[in-house]
Amino acid sequence: MNSKLVWLDKFKEKNIIDLVKLLLFFFIVFTFSINLFYKISLDGAYVHGLLIDYLIPKIYLAEFFLIPFLIIEVKQLKKVSLNNFFCFFVLILLLRQLSSQNALAAFTHLIHFVEILLFFSVVKHDPLFKTKMAEKFILGAIFSVVLFQSLLANYQFIFQKSLLTYQFLGETNLNDFANISRAQFFFGEKILPYGTTAHPNILAGMIVIFSILIINKIRGCRKTQLVVVLNALLIIFLTQSLTALFTLGLYFIYRLVEETKARKLFVAIIYYFFIILLPYSLSVIANTNPSFDSINRRAALNETALKMFGNNPIFGVGINNFTLELENYPTNSYNKEIVRFVQPVHNLLFLILSEGGLLLIVVLLFLISQAKIDRFYQKSIILLAIASLDHYLLTQFSGLSLLALFYLFI
Repeated sequence: MNSKLVWLDKFKEKNIIDLVKLLLFFFIVFTFSINLFYKISLDGAYVHGLLIDYLIPKIYLAEFFLIPFLIIEVKQLKKVSLNNFFCFFVLILLLRQLSSQNALAAFTHLIHFVEILLFFSVVKHDPLFKTKMAEKFILGAIFSVVLFQSLLANYQFIFQKSLLTYQFLGETNLNDFANISRAQFFFGEKILPYGTTAHPNILAGMIVIFSILIINKIRGCRKTQLVVVLNALLIIFLTQSLTALFTLGLYFIYRLVEETKARKLFVAIIYYFFIILLPYSLSVIANTNPSFDSINRRAALNETALKMFGNNPIFGVGINNFTLELENYPTNSYNKEIVRFVQPVHNLLFLILSEGGLLLIVVLLFLISQAKIDRFYQKSIILLAIASLDHYLLTQFSGLSLLALFYLFI
């Protein structure tokens, strides 16, 4: 009998609802990587006459698959039990967002966070996603994103232009030279590829994190693993993303120490370096070498974030409101540069403290405890470079999605 017909018969035998779930899951993961969205409103999204993307409330393409998926999985959501104290803290957090300077931007970002949290909870607890068929869909979805984004990135780098317009693939307009990232290669200055993401660093981070998940799922296939690693290194080179390179390096360090007796010591040292020593080093370098723009910006944003937290230690300035509040917190040395470089602080811990204060820290710690992720803090070292030097894991819908997929399948 034709093997295709046998597969089709098996396919038909499965529960149709389960098949719909798996197909929706595939498209959710694939569209997570596509920066297509509908702008709800531009009111309050300007700072010093500049339109700030982070302040624009949006509806993303992925949500058209995500919301039906959550509706179908309503039985799984009913199983989620929440502590009364946690619900109280979440209610206070919600009220705080509604009273922030840009309440709509804060509220919609909080909704996105809740959507991803529910997605994580459903996939983690639904027995369907522990079956062999689901594993194939999971691997296929992740691999499809890596293949698609890698091919598109290579096209963009070689031809130095977008393949299609934003409306088709969510591509950044690479002809907009004023706002496009470039780097000097040995054969001249080149536009860096964006794929369908909002920035080359996000593209590289996505490829690396998804490549890590693929490597974890095919540990017996050495040749395939090598190809996946080489592709990730190529994307890192094309995007010139140091955070993605460090992330890949941290993964191999994690693999080396995960079974050693001294793993707790290694993990503690890595946390100390990225959480304490690195921000301090950036500040020292910025003060002694003012010509390093990238370092100066990060150091200045870190300083601003700590000031925001100092003035609003309990509630913060409001989720997704960092850029809006930035002009009210000039730094000692970099005021002019900060006004021009309107972005969230490039450090997730400082971002959480400045926007959500201790209240958000409490909520996140509760969620981490409820997620019951095996060796959570040990696995998290893989993400420390991105967490300490960038912000997109919390400020971008694709970044929140990456976090969920990482902790689901690492």
